[in-house]
Amino acid sequence: MTARNPVPVAEGAAGTAIARWWERPDSVNERAVSVIYVHPLQAQVAPPPGLSAWPKPGQAYLSPALLDETPEMGARYGKLAGTVAPDGLADASELIAYVNPARADFFNEVFEPTSNIRGFGNPDRRMFFVASHQFDRGLAELDLLVLIMAALPCAALIMVAVRSRAETRDRRLALLDALGAPTTTRALVVVGEAWAPIGLGVVVAGLLLGTVARISSPTLPFTGYQVWSADLQTALPQLPLVVLAVFVALVLFTVLASIRRPARKGSRPAGAGRGKARWPLWVFLLGFLVTAWGSQERGAGGRIAFVAGAVLTLAALPHSAGQLARLIGRRVAGRGQKAGDPVRIVAGRWLQARPATLARLSAALVVGLGIVTLGQVLTTQFAGPVEAARERYQASGAELVQVRSRNIPATAPAFVGAVGPNRVLRYSPESQPSQGEPRIRLTGTCEALAHLGELRECPATPQNPERVFSSLSAAGVQVFRAQDLTSAPVTSVCHCAAPENGDKVMYGFLVINRDGDTGLSGIEEAAYAHLIGPMTALPGQGWVLGSAAQAAQIRWMLDIALLGLVALAAAGALGAAGIFLEQAKALGPLSAYRIDQAFYRRIALWNLALPLSAVGAIGVLVAAALGGLLINLGKGGWMSTTLLAVGLGTVALAGLSVAWVCGRVAGKQAAVWRPQGD
Repeated sequence: MTARNPVPVAEGAAGTAIARWWERPDSVNERAVSVIYVHPLQAQVAPPPGLSAWPKPGQAYLSPALLDETPEMGARYGKLAGTVAPDGLADASELIAYVNPARADFFNEVFEPTSNIRGFGNPDRRMFFVASHQFDRGLAELDLLVLIMAALPCAALIMVAVRSRAETRDRRLALLDALGAPTTTRALVVVGEAWAPIGLGVVVAGLLLGTVARISSPTLPFTGYQVWSADLQTALPQLPLVVLAVFVALVLFTVLASIRRPARKGSRPAGAGRGKARWPLWVFLLGFLVTAWGSQERGAGGRIAFVAGAVLTLAALPHSAGQLARLIGRRVAGRGQKAGDPVRIVAGRWLQARPATLARLSAALVVGLGIVTLGQVLTTQFAGPVEAARERYQASGAELVQVRSRNIPATAPAFVGAVGPNRVLRYSPESQPSQGEPRIRLTGTCEALAHLGELRECPATPQNPERVFSSLSAAGVQVFRAQDLTSAPVTSVCHCAAPENGDKVMYGFLVINRDGDTGLSGIEEAAYAHLIGPMTALPGQGWVLGSAAQAAQIRWMLDIALLGLVALAAAGALGAAGIFLEQAKALGPLSAYRIDQAFYRRIALWNLALPLSAVGAIGVLVAAALGGLLINLGKGGWMSTTLLAVGLGTVALAGLSVAWVCGRVAGKQAAVWRPQGD
């Protein structure tokens, strides 16, 4: 949002400023807020983008999302003057407030050189609106997430779609090859078959995307993030190019997947399953080694290596499953031959000759299982710290609220009077030597001090905390031992006047809040009414905000993974449909031998259910290994054995279901099968 970024005046040219602009952080419901203090210095000056007018002293403009967070937000920063329009927001969920302070001397305590501005439209985004975007992730990380959670499943869908019912095309290309047709001719035949359905698909998808972009502002399901129609429409000029690029890429992929010439070894029949390419297995091993190496490295390099390795591993897993299917088929056929079992002979030989059929069906299942496992581990890695931070906050004295601001000695009386003197503890720096640790004095009424522990006495002069308290409450432990609620360790306590000659940045308040969220809202309203640029914080809130922001980012993974899971479901459906049709055709000639349903169901069980269960077990092991490596990379999280068990059961059940249906379809087809073309 370059248009709203302020343009600071040149150094030493404060007199030319048209307005004052100062950002301070705030938070609501574990989300960060940017509070922008503004004040015009000249008449007829255009307000910031998104504001219909400059707020008057004591007024505030809030973003719609900030108003929706809680009803009390309308009064926290002053009288509500209106809402920020979309042209002043980065997105619909942004939390931002423009406030014109009620105090006339407010900006006298603001010394930042960037607070004097000469307009808006600064292209440097690093200096402004930091609070509301402090936990944002880079676009590169989103690209990595899209690659592993959506692009990989879509690639599996494309692979299954391209090879579905490909036997007729393969026979036609084999005939052209036998007639001596060059590769270009065979490629043109494939293009002629593929361009119409692919073109129809990408055009329909493009029209749907364009229509959605023009007529609606869709809200994503898990994140609740709303994408404005205006933002989508800015990308519409590139949509035809994207559609064309996708069309060309899919046609090229179809050609490359179809025109590979078989190895020529003479005219004699060759045994199935010998001399097949083993490159998928090597790609799988390479990907797994890269993933393992990336899990040991810190920083962006390790994450990139982990994602790249995981993509290679999952992409090569279905092809490796085909190699495993060929091995299983050989063993099943061999055992069937020794036992004189025609069911196992037929099932094993068919599986050995056509392992790609199993690879197509298992692609959706094993890739989906790996993605779901990685997503589950990521969820625990992001959500776990949030719960730990909340527990730390509750255990460390949830009734204390830290308040800091500019020039506390001058503004303290009004704030203390608004909140109540028996609810406020004030910490201030004592006079100290030029060297050494700073010393903090904590002052307040006897009632306020008693909240920190059992008082031996209420000291009228500064005393060491150990002499004042016989025991400490949870809040007292947080103040005196954790030492993250004051600017330095507290060395003295008293019911006396607070020092007022120290470093102003070291002053602050600890406010006792026994009324939960309602009391917190009242404290924040009093702070914004009487202090200069106040910042309120709860014990451990920094951990909660950061962890909550990371946990919220995991919802983006769910949104993106939803696309991938839809693609995998479609891939599984296409793969299963292809298996039904191929199985029925391939087993038709056996009707001369037997036509009972049990015979064909047993063939399908040996041919599909058994190898698919074995592949599922391998997929579970690979998913567990990837999940363990991700835990090592993130130094946290846990893996659900229940999820892995359910995944294995799902794969096995899918194998049984497909085998039962295939056996039933093949039996019916065999009953009516007749030779053709003889």
